[in-house]
Amino acid sequence: MASRQKAKQFPDFIKIRQWLNSLKTHLIVWFGVSISALKRLLRTISNHQSLLLGLVLLLFLTIGTIAAIAPGTHTFEGNIISQEMSFVYNGQQPKRFIENIRGIKELESEGIQTLTFTGKFQSELPQVNQLKSLTIQLKDRESKWIIAPVNLEGTSKIDLNELRLQPNTKVTELNYDFYRNQLAFSLQRNPKLDLKNNANILKLYLGEQPIKVIVEGYELPDSNLQKQLDNQTPLEFILNPDNQEFNLEYPQNTNIYITLAKPAKFESEQWFRGKIETKNVQFVDVDRNGSDLRDDLDVSTIVEGKIRMVGQEQEIKKNQFLMGENPDIPLNIQLIRHLQIVPKKGIEARFSGKTKQIQIGLDQDFPVSRIQGSWLDGVLPRDAIIALFSFGAATIPNLVSWLFSNTSKSEPKP
Repeated sequence: MASRQKAKQFPDFIKIRQWLNSLKTHLIVWFGVSISALKRLLRTISNHQSLLLGLVLLLFLTIGTIAAIAPGTHTFEGNIISQEMSFVYNGQQPKRFIENIRGIKELESEGIQTLTFTGKFQSELPQVNQLKSLTIQLKDRESKWIIAPVNLEGTSKIDLNELRLQPNTKVTELNYDFYRNQLAFSLQRNPKLDLKNNANILKLYLGEQPIKVIVEGYELPDSNLQKQLDNQTPLEFILNPDNQEFNLEYPQNTNIYITLAKPAKFESEQWFRGKIETKNVQFVDVDRNGSDLRDDLDVSTIVEGKIRMVGQEQEIKKNQFLMGENPDIPLNIQLIRHLQIVPKKGIEARFSGKTKQIQIGLDQDFPVSRIQGSWLDGVLPRDAIIALFSFGAATIPNLVSWLFSNTSKSEPKP
């Protein structure tokens, strides 16, 4: 039986050896033909300098033509007014985002956090009136607290001095309701990117007037006081603060609503700090109508805008989407230079970034206009690039034909 197996294996070895010998023969023949053709070409070029110049010109025109149409990465800039926007702060250090909001009628915050109030308390609960300090823990995402002046008819002295963002904080649903005179936004943290878990910091000035505080969904670290209160019922009290400065830390996701006592003078009041390093900037609202994510619908929040790149400008109309080279990935906006509220329209963002292509359209899958730059954009003017491409496209076929014709004439006749 062993002899029969060896007999079967031996012919296979012979076939492999024959195939290798055949491959070796073909490679030698191909190499010889290539060397012969190269020698003939070099000999022809040495005898005809005009052919050499023609080949150099052909190479130059080919490279120039390809560079004129091959997409390259370029800087763009634009400004958009939208009803709502979102972005991720991509800086390396904490960044002041909002400042100097004066005359706050009501401030509401939702999410898990810890509050400590000090001063004189007034409440329907005697046990609260005896306190000089009260610490409250908001226990879940639905928990919230509200502060407002006791006298809503008077001038509010509650101010927002500063909101400072930590790196990798996502600001979502940033919008301004002109009917309510309300600025709203959400702060979302990414624990995978923020290993230090530093908190976003909100600094308030409470003023010297008494303020009303309402808390829902809370727990009290003081167990004795907790037993005396029904935490299913909102806790309400009036506070005469000892310290007018009130600092809040937001280590987790939170929603913030700031309502003003009267319409702001947006032309003279600057609430937002500029030069915000960003990523994942979007002017989109997600319409969720059920638990299935496949039913979610993206709705553009753009009111109007313009965007420019490589000397080209495109207008962005209402409800159009702004996209990069991949419609599924937001345009690579790297810096928001300026944010401002435009009366009766929305929030204006002036921004810049880098991309290969900009796409615009009412449907994300079917953009109607594009801006795309080539490798030569930024080196040559647009008109010069068009002229170079036209010249190359017209000259290359004629030059190739001339080279073949002269090469054939220069070959020795048998």
